[in-house]
Amino acid sequence: MTALKNSRHEAFCRAVVRGESAAGAYANIYGATGRTAEVNGSKLLRNAAVGERITELQGTAAQRTTKTVESLVNDLDETIAFARECRNPAAMVAAINSQARLLGLMIDRSEQVVLGKPAPLPTAVIELSEAEWVRQFGSGPAPMRTVPGAKRLKADQPKPPPAITWDGSKGEILKARTITIGDDDD
Repeated sequence: MTALKNSRHEAFCRAVVRGESAAGAYANIYGATGRTAEVNGSKLLRNAAVGERITELQGTAAQRTTKTVESLVNDLDETIAFARECRNPAAMVAAINSQARLLGLMIDRSEQVVLGKPAPLPTAVIELSEAEWVRQFGSGPAPMRTVPGAKRLKADQPKPPPAITWDGSKGEILKARTITIGDDDD
């Protein structure tokens, strides 16, 4: 039997053979939804010509999948014999290797090398005393919020606090004036 004259029926048959449900195939081809696709897909399956075409397509698909390990091994045996007749050792070795892989006698293995070993996980909580913490993390002034490697602007640099003096007679704080000489960046 050849392809059906109705192209939509042929597409329906091919979709069913591919594994779609009758309702799904009908919905995709005819654009129907819900109950309509279910009912009409079922009706189309009962159509004699459609049923015969589905059976034919399934038989053709079964013939294409009859290649088994046994038939492949036989084909490789013939290839090895032909390579021997042609005195082509490279083709013979390739066919033998393919046959061994097919039968599971040869397994490709690859070695994985770890270049850097991960650090061991701590097994106990490490508690530092305040002195140990200061010694380990507290060296120098507090970090500035700047991009690493960037030059600091003069405005971002910490300035020393002005000198403060106390006037005991008046009972008030006097700020001392500081004059910086040689600072011409301002």
